[in-house]
Amino acid sequence: MSTADKLHDEWLLSYAAGVLDPGRSLLVASHLTYHEDLQQAVADAESIGGSLLESMQETDVDDSVLDALMNRLDETVVPQVRPTSATGGKYPQPLMDYINCDMESLKWRFMGPSMRYSLLWDGPNDERLWLLRAHGGIQVPEHGHNGDEWTLVLKGGFQTSSGQYLVGQMSIADENIIHQPQIDAGEECISLVMTEGPIRLKGLLSRMMQPLIGI
Repeated sequence: MSTADKLHDEWLLSYAAGVLDPGRSLLVASHLTYHEDLQQAVADAESIGGSLLESMQETDVDDSVLDALMNRLDETVVPQVRPTSATGGKYPQPLMDYINCDMESLKWRFMGPSMRYSLLWDGPNDERLWLLRAHGGIQVPEHGHNGDEWTLVLKGGFQTSSGQYLVGQMSIADENIIHQPQIDAGEECISLVMTEGPIRLKGLLSRMMQPLIGI
C-alpha cells in the first residue's frame, strides 16, 4: 500500500485517546497542523470519548455503545487534502516545540549524496522518527521497509510511482512497497519520517554503507 493520504482513523482515535507513543504522537500532531478538518475530527473524538467516560462513571456500558461511537466517527467527512494556512508558511509548531531549536541547529548526519537526516526519537520496538532533508532534483536510493513508513512533507515535495507529495501530505508505504522517491527540482525537500525497523536498501553500495548511516 502506498498513498498520498491523511493518517488512518485508528491513529487519529489513538491520538485523541492519548495512547500513542511520543514519536507517533508528534507525527500526528504535526500532520494535524495542516488539516483543519482532521483537527475537528480529533476534537469530535475527544468530545465523544469524554461523554463516554462520564456515562461509564454512572452505569455499565455494553458493546453497543462502542459500536455507536465508532459509527459517529465514521460519519466524519474528510475533504480533499489541502494544506491550510495554519502554519503560516513555517514548520508545524508541535515539531518546533519538540526540537526546541531551528532546523539548522539540529545534528544532521550523512545519509547519502545530497541527503542528511536527524534522528528525533527511537522506540522500544525499533521504531524511528527522523527528519530527512534532500537537495532538489535528486533521487533517493531504491529501498523497501521492514514495516510501515509514514512520510509527512514539510518543505518542497517529491514523487514516486504512486503520485506527487507536497507540503502537508502524507506518503504511507508498507513492507510490500519498494520505491525510489524523486525529489522535486528547484527546492530542497524536508520531511518528517516514521519507520518501523531499518529501511531495506537495494543497491550493494547502499547496503554496505547502511551500518554507518544508522537508519
